[in-house]
Amino acid sequence: IDGTSSSLPVAIFPLQFSAMLEVTSHLVPDDSTYPPSKRSMTIFYDFIRGRARADLEKGYEAAKFYIRRYDQKHEYMVRLPPIDDCKRSYLGEPMPKPDLSEAVFQRSEHIDGTLCNYFLHVEHNVRCHIYLRASDNAPVQLRQESITANGTIVPLLTYEYSDVYLGPQSDTWFELPAPHSHDSCVRHLGGFPYLHIFHYFVKF
Repeated sequence: IDGTSSSLPVAIFPLQFSAMLEVTSHLVPDDSTYPPSKRSMTIFYDFIRGRARADLEKGYEAAKFYIRRYDQKHEYMVRLPPIDDCKRSYLGEPMPKPDLSEAVFQRSEHIDGTLCNYFLHVEHNVRCHIYLRASDNAPVQLRQESITANGTIVPLLTYEYSDVYLGPQSDTWFELPAPHSHDSCVRHLGGFPYLHIFHYFVKF
């Protein structure tokens, strides 16, 4: 397939949206307690205004949320009760821009009844199957797999999106809820790890 043809869809990740995301690690047994095989979160994402939030609800780091304010150069990690604390850190780097530029359109497919554009990204022996809603590029699914020397396909990760709403997000999602405030949050040196919400193609 000639990915340079202007008539073919181009993989463009939305810059403003909210969604539910479930990440499954296929190398971890389904019944594993730690590390868990699944991780669920609600995402509020606004690259245009330089801010993002993830509420972690199931799996690793459950019962906490992150607010990243690239526009204000601050980031916060809040743990829900019974721990109920807040840490803050300086965030001096620019917000990473989503990049699916090397994903090549393959064909149209239906995923759970949704018409999607299917793109393929290949890097050495690792393939990412990327599905974006055909009507508006909303994320639907990403499946990552590796191929062994004998040709065996090994599933690695699956990112599954639901309840995706495109467009600007309310300012309130990116504000610390009471009783927390910037000054009351404990200063944390070194920052917090990236959250990858569409493999390494989209992170904050």
